[in-house]
Amino acid sequence: MQTPTEAPQTKHRKHLAKKYLPAACSMGLMLALSGCLATEKLDYQLMRQEDARWVAVEQLTDRLIAVGKPSAPIEGVDNAIVFAGEKHSYLVQSANQDPELTAILNHVDLAHFSFKPMPTKDTPHFAIRVGESGCPSVQGCMALRLGYEKPTQQLAAGETDQLEGAGFTCHDGFAGGMTRCTKTLRRLPVTVAPAIKNSETLPYRFAQPIALTFYHYQPDTTLAEEKRLKALMPLAKAFDIITFPIQLIMIGGAN
Repeated sequence: MQTPTEAPQTKHRKHLAKKYLPAACSMGLMLALSGCLATEKLDYQLMRQEDARWVAVEQLTDRLIAVGKPSAPIEGVDNAIVFAGEKHSYLVQSANQDPELTAILNHVDLAHFSFKPMPTKDTPHFAIRVGESGCPSVQGCMALRLGYEKPTQQLAAGETDQLEGAGFTCHDGFAGGMTRCTKTLRRLPVTVAPAIKNSETLPYRFAQPIALTFYHYQPDTTLAEEKRLKALMPLAKAFDIITFPIQLIMIGGAN
Protein backbone atom coordinates (compact mmCIF):
# COMPACT_ATOMS: atom_id res chain seq x y z
CA MET A 1 0.00 0.00 0.00
CA GLN A 2 1.30 3.47 -0.85
CA THR A 3 1.94 5.81 2.12
CA PRO A 4 0.51 9.35 2.08
CA THR A 5 3.99 10.83 1.56
CA GLU A 6 4.99 8.53 -1.30
CA ALA A 7 2.60 9.92 -3.93
CA PRO A 8 3.97 13.51 -3.81
CA GLN A 9 7.55 12.16 -3.91
CA THR A 10 6.74 10.09 -6.95
CA LYS A 11 5.15 13.06 -8.69
CA HIS A 12 8.18 15.19 -7.83
CA ARG A 13 10.58 12.60 -9.28
CA LYS A 14 8.52 12.40 -12.48
CA HIS A 15 8.55 16.19 -12.73
CA LEU A 16 12.33 16.28 -12.36
CA ALA A 17 12.72 13.52 -14.94
CA LYS A 18 10.58 15.39 -17.48
CA LYS A 19 12.45 18.61 -16.78
CA TYR A 20 16.04 17.41 -16.88
CA LEU A 21 16.06 14.13 -18.86
CA PRO A 22 15.84 15.77 -22.33
CA ALA A 23 18.77 18.02 -21.45
CA ALA A 24 20.72 15.07 -20.10
CA CYS A 25 19.98 13.06 -23.25
CA SER A 26 20.98 16.00 -25.43
CA MET A 27 24.22 16.37 -23.51
CA GLY A 28 24.84 12.65 -23.79
CA LEU A 29 24.20 12.78 -27.53
CA MET A 30 26.55 15.75 -27.90
CA LEU A 31 29.25 13.93 -25.97
CA ALA A 32 28.74 10.80 -28.08
CA LEU A 33 28.91 12.77 -31.32
CA SER A 34 31.96 14.64 -30.08
CA GLY A 35 33.55 11.30 -29.25
CA CYS A 36 32.75 9.98 -32.73
CA LEU A 37 34.12 13.10 -34.40
CA ALA A 38 37.26 12.93 -32.29
CA THR A 39 37.70 9.26 -33.19
CA GLU A 40 37.20 9.97 -36.89
CA LYS A 41 39.69 12.84 -36.72
CA LEU A 42 42.21 10.59 -34.99
CA ASP A 43 41.66 7.82 -37.56
CA TYR A 44 42.20 10.32 -40.37
CA GLN A 45 45.36 11.67 -38.71
CA LEU A 46 46.69 8.12 -38.29
CA MET A 47 45.87 7.41 -41.95
CA ARG A 48 47.79 10.54 -42.99
CA GLN A 49 50.74 9.49 -40.81
CA GLU A 50 50.67 6.01 -42.30
CA ASP A 51 50.45 7.40 -45.85
CA ALA A 52 53.43 9.61 -45.13
CA ARG A 53 55.54 6.51 -44.53
CA TRP A 54 55.01 5.48 -48.15
CA VAL A 55 57.59 7.16 -50.37
CA ALA A 56 56.92 7.61 -54.08
CA VAL A 57 59.46 6.23 -56.53
CA GLU A 58 59.28 9.02 -59.07
CA GLN A 59 61.33 7.29 -61.77
CA LEU A 60 58.75 4.49 -61.94
CA THR A 61 55.78 6.83 -62.46
CA ASP A 62 53.72 5.92 -65.51
CA ARG A 63 50.51 7.04 -67.23
CA LEU A 64 47.71 4.56 -67.85
CA ILE A 65 46.02 4.71 -71.25
CA ALA A 66 43.63 1.72 -71.31
CA VAL A 67 42.42 -1.37 -69.47
CA GLY A 68 41.70 -4.79 -70.95
CA LYS A 69 42.67 -8.43 -70.86
CA PRO A 70 45.53 -10.31 -72.56
CA SER A 71 44.63 -11.46 -76.06
CA ALA A 72 46.12 -14.85 -75.12
CA PRO A 73 46.73 -16.49 -71.71
CA ILE A 74 50.00 -15.51 -70.02
CA GLU A 75 51.73 -18.39 -68.29
CA GLY A 76 51.99 -17.94 -64.55
CA VAL A 77 49.65 -14.93 -64.42
CA ASP A 78 46.15 -16.41 -64.55
CA ASN A 79 42.86 -14.50 -64.42
CA ALA A 80 44.53 -11.12 -64.86
CA ILE A 81 43.31 -7.85 -66.27
CA VAL A 82 45.81 -5.44 -67.81
CA PHE A 83 46.27 -1.74 -67.15
CA ALA A 84 48.20 -0.51 -70.18
CA GLY A 85 50.71 2.23 -69.45
CA GLU A 86 52.86 4.37 -71.69
CA LYS A 87 56.05 2.79 -70.28
CA HIS A 88 54.93 -0.63 -69.08
CA SER A 89 51.83 -2.77 -68.68
CA TYR A 90 50.50 -3.96 -65.34
CA LEU A 91 48.77 -7.30 -64.91
CA VAL A 92 46.40 -7.18 -61.95
CA GLN A 93 44.90 -10.28 -60.35
CA SER A 94 42.40 -10.78 -57.55
CA ALA A 95 43.82 -11.16 -54.05
CA ASN A 96 43.68 -14.96 -54.33
CA GLN A 97 44.61 -15.08 -58.03
CA ASP A 98 41.18 -16.57 -58.67
CA PRO A 99 38.65 -15.48 -61.35
CA GLU A 100 36.82 -13.00 -59.05
CA LEU A 101 37.93 -9.87 -60.91
CA THR A 102 37.65 -11.25 -64.44
CA ALA A 103 34.27 -12.86 -63.65
CA ILE A 104 32.85 -9.48 -62.64
CA LEU A 105 33.97 -7.91 -65.92
CA ASN A 106 32.54 -10.81 -67.90
CA HIS A 107 29.09 -10.48 -66.37
CA VAL A 108 28.38 -6.75 -65.99
CA ASP A 109 27.31 -4.19 -68.55
CA LEU A 110 30.68 -2.50 -69.11
CA ALA A 111 29.01 0.63 -70.49
CA HIS A 112 27.98 1.42 -66.90
CA PHE A 113 31.09 0.12 -65.14
CA SER A 114 34.10 2.09 -63.89
CA PHE A 115 37.29 1.78 -61.89
CA LYS A 116 38.22 4.38 -59.29
CA PRO A 117 41.49 4.82 -57.40
CA MET A 118 41.38 4.74 -53.63
CA PRO A 119 41.16 8.20 -52.00
CA THR A 120 44.56 9.77 -51.35
CA LYS A 121 45.84 12.91 -49.67
CA ASP A 122 47.37 14.03 -52.97
CA THR A 123 46.03 14.43 -56.50
CA PRO A 124 43.91 11.34 -57.30
CA HIS A 125 45.99 8.68 -58.99
CA PHE A 126 46.43 4.93 -59.08
CA ALA A 127 49.04 3.57 -56.71
CA ILE A 128 51.05 0.36 -56.47
CA ARG A 129 52.54 -0.27 -53.04
CA VAL A 130 55.64 -2.44 -52.91
CA GLY A 131 56.15 -4.26 -49.63
CA GLU A 132 52.61 -3.82 -48.30
CA SER A 133 51.75 -6.21 -45.49
CA GLY A 134 49.68 -9.11 -46.79
CA CYS A 135 50.50 -8.41 -50.44
CA PRO A 136 51.23 -11.70 -52.27
CA SER A 137 53.37 -10.06 -54.98
CA VAL A 138 56.95 -8.80 -54.62
CA GLN A 139 56.16 -6.31 -57.40
CA GLY A 140 53.49 -4.68 -55.26
CA CYS A 141 49.73 -4.50 -54.86
CA MET A 142 46.97 -2.17 -55.98
CA ALA A 143 43.62 -1.27 -54.43
CA LEU A 144 40.59 -0.56 -56.62
CA ARG A 145 37.07 0.69 -56.13
CA LEU A 146 34.67 -0.86 -58.61
CA GLY A 147 31.66 1.20 -59.57
CA TYR A 148 28.44 0.40 -61.42
CA GLU A 149 25.92 3.15 -62.12
CA LYS A 150 22.79 2.77 -64.20
CA PRO A 151 19.31 4.35 -64.42
CA THR A 152 17.09 2.35 -62.09
CA GLN A 153 14.39 1.94 -64.73
CA GLN A 154 16.90 0.38 -67.13
CA LEU A 155 18.05 -2.32 -64.71
CA ALA A 156 17.29 -5.83 -65.83
CA ALA A 157 15.44 -8.18 -63.51
CA GLY A 158 17.86 -9.52 -60.92
CA GLU A 159 20.72 -7.25 -62.05
CA THR A 160 21.35 -5.71 -58.63
CA ASP A 161 20.88 -9.11 -56.98
CA GLN A 162 23.67 -10.45 -59.18
CA LEU A 163 25.94 -7.55 -58.24
CA GLU A 164 25.19 -7.90 -54.54
CA GLY A 165 25.88 -11.62 -54.86
CA ALA A 166 29.33 -10.64 -56.18
CA GLY A 167 29.97 -8.50 -53.11
CA PHE A 168 28.75 -5.10 -54.32
CA THR A 169 26.73 -2.74 -52.13
CA CYS A 170 23.86 -1.18 -54.10
CA HIS A 171 21.68 1.85 -53.40
CA ASP A 172 19.04 3.60 -55.48
CA GLY A 173 17.39 7.00 -55.26
CA PHE A 174 20.33 9.04 -56.53
CA ALA A 175 19.86 12.15 -58.67
CA GLY A 176 18.52 11.37 -62.09
CA GLY A 177 16.92 8.13 -60.88
CA MET A 178 20.24 6.29 -60.73
CA THR A 179 21.21 3.12 -58.91
CA ARG A 180 24.82 2.90 -57.78
CA CYS A 181 26.75 -0.19 -56.75
CA THR A 182 30.28 -0.19 -55.35
CA LYS A 183 32.86 -2.70 -54.24
CA THR A 184 36.39 -2.23 -52.88
CA LEU A 185 39.18 -4.68 -53.64
CA ARG A 186 42.46 -4.47 -51.75
CA ARG A 187 45.88 -6.07 -52.04
CA LEU A 188 45.48 -7.01 -55.68
CA PRO A 189 48.83 -8.47 -56.79
CA VAL A 190 50.52 -6.69 -59.68
CA THR A 191 52.94 -8.13 -62.23
CA VAL A 192 54.87 -5.59 -64.30
CA ALA A 193 55.51 -6.36 -67.96
CA PRO A 194 56.70 -4.51 -71.08
CA ALA A 195 54.36 -2.06 -72.76
CA ILE A 196 51.66 -3.71 -74.84
CA LYS A 197 52.41 -4.23 -78.53
CA ASN A 198 49.13 -2.93 -79.95
CA SER A 199 49.00 0.43 -78.13
CA GLU A 200 48.49 2.33 -81.39
CA THR A 201 45.45 0.34 -82.50
CA LEU A 202 43.40 0.09 -79.30
CA PRO A 203 39.66 0.48 -79.95
CA TYR A 204 39.03 1.78 -76.42
CA ARG A 205 41.27 4.23 -74.58
CA PHE A 206 40.82 6.41 -71.51
CA ALA A 207 39.61 9.92 -72.25
CA GLN A 208 42.95 11.10 -70.87
CA PRO A 209 46.00 9.31 -69.42
CA ILE A 210 45.85 8.65 -65.68
CA ALA A 211 48.88 8.81 -63.39
CA LEU A 212 50.22 5.61 -61.82
CA THR A 213 52.75 5.85 -59.00
CA PHE A 214 54.83 3.22 -57.21
CA TYR A 215 55.39 3.54 -53.47
CA HIS A 216 57.89 1.86 -51.17
CA TYR A 217 57.36 1.63 -47.43
CA GLN A 218 60.38 3.30 -45.81
CA PRO A 219 62.50 2.13 -48.75
CA ASP A 220 65.82 0.48 -48.15
CA THR A 221 68.37 2.99 -49.45
CA THR A 222 70.99 0.28 -49.71
CA LEU A 223 68.97 -1.45 -52.44
CA ALA A 224 70.50 -0.51 -55.78
CA GLU A 225 68.03 1.02 -58.21
CA GLU A 226 69.15 -1.41 -60.90
CA LYS A 227 68.17 -4.39 -58.74
CA ARG A 228 64.88 -2.73 -57.89
CA LEU A 229 64.00 -2.21 -61.54
CA LYS A 230 64.86 -5.81 -62.36
CA ALA A 231 62.62 -7.00 -59.54
CA LEU A 232 59.80 -4.96 -61.03
CA MET A 233 60.17 -6.42 -64.52
CA PRO A 234 59.65 -10.22 -64.19
CA LEU A 235 58.13 -10.64 -67.66
CA ALA A 236 60.32 -10.06 -70.69
CA LYS A 237 57.76 -10.76 -73.42
CA ALA A 238 55.40 -8.09 -74.70
CA PHE A 239 51.82 -8.99 -75.61
CA ASP A 240 48.61 -7.59 -77.11
CA ILE A 241 45.48 -6.82 -75.15
CA ILE A 242 41.76 -6.70 -75.87
CA THR A 243 40.53 -3.47 -74.34
CA PHE A 244 37.35 -2.94 -72.30
CA PRO A 245 35.06 0.07 -72.90
CA ILE A 246 35.71 1.21 -69.33
CA GLN A 247 36.69 4.64 -68.04
CA LEU A 248 38.58 5.52 -64.89
CA ILE A 249 36.68 7.93 -62.68
CA MET A 250 38.93 10.23 -60.71
CA ILE A 251 37.75 11.48 -57.34
CA GLY A 252 38.83 14.26 -55.03
CA GLY A 253 41.59 14.01 -52.44
CA ALA A 254 40.40 12.68 -49.09
CA ASN A 255 36.71 12.45 -49.92
